[in-house]
Amino acid sequence: MVLWDGGSNHQGPLIRAFLQRNRRLALERLPAYAPDLNPVEVVWSWLKYGQLANYVPDGIKELDNEILDRLIELRCDPNLLRNLWDGSDLPFPHLRTG
Repeated sequence: MVLWDGGSNHQGPLIRAFLQRNRRLALERLPAYAPDLNPVEVVWSWLKYGQLANYVPDGIKELDNEILDRLIELRCDPNLLRNLWDGSDLPFPHLRTG
């Protein structure tokens, strides 16, 4: 499943060709503004209001590096990832077997 907001970027020839090659994926239309259905919004909140709330970088490069470091740490913490996913209204995807 691929979630999309109905915007034209998600209907272009590149996306159509990709979906043609990957038939297991299907587009599911989202409302125009649906942060509760987007787990990435929870990750950005965790970063902005939790991890980097009082962080003052010397420049953009330092901020970029800090964000990447935090995202790499997050990637290595499945429990935190699951908790952040649970902050959205989407059900957790389960792998299909068989």
